[in-house]
Amino acid sequence: MAAELTKYAIWLLSPLGIWIALTALAGLGLFGRKQWRVRALVFAQLQLLAFSLPWVGDALLGMLEKDALVLQTSRPLPPRVDAIVVLGGGMEGRYDGIRHVPDLNDSGDRVWQGARLYKQGVAERVVLSAGQFEADPRREAEAHGMKVFMTDMGVPDQALLIEGASRTTFENALRTRDLLGIDAKHIALVTSAFHMGRSVLWFEKAGFTVYPVRADIRVLHEKRPFWEWLPKPQALDESTIAIKEYLGRWQLKASGVYETGGTT
Repeated sequence: MAAELTKYAIWLLSPLGIWIALTALAGLGLFGRKQWRVRALVFAQLQLLAFSLPWVGDALLGMLEKDALVLQTSRPLPPRVDAIVVLGGGMEGRYDGIRHVPDLNDSGDRVWQGARLYKQGVAERVVLSAGQFEADPRREAEAHGMKVFMTDMGVPDQALLIEGASRTTFENALRTRDLLGIDAKHIALVTSAFHMGRSVLWFEKAGFTVYPVRADIRVLHEKRPFWEWLPKPQALDESTIAIKEYLGRWQLKASGVYETGGTT
């Protein structure tokens, strides 16, 4: 329950969450005087507009991806490690009666990158770590969908270790440690670049020596025609992803888990 509450609390602090909350509160007249209701509505619209600008989304997400590049450069991947760990978030699992194969999303290259590392001989074992929040029994946990993709890429079934119960990065780390055992210390960690900083922290807390392998690199800083700098849904998505990641990092610091290894 705590993981779900944290997830929704962070969503409420996203641009869309703030817009919904302020608009609803202003509409219910909970800001008192009319001028304060107007100010709340104006702020709600302006912040949503600002975070929908491509340069804002690129700036926020780009800082996280730059941090990941620094991490990966400072920790070059050795020829061999004990295991490759691929975190979920790159696909949706099968859904009985509707979707018969997993569905890749924008972060799907996490799984592809993991398969490439295996074929390069980096490790003999690949951990696929991804559970789900949804309680619908018809929806397959993501880790099982990742396995389908991996085997289609030519990774043998016996090389794959499935961890399909975790719902947070913290749980990813602890359950992966339990799955691999105490002898597996050195891992290649594959996740989206924007998620790498927090992921490395948790897996180090779990006792691993981590070699980051970035995937899902979204900010290219490419030249664009002027109309591509107008507000767009993709930019709002970038901003939201980045804000959630920053909030996650802040949560770790505020709860003291950097020092204690906590349980959030």
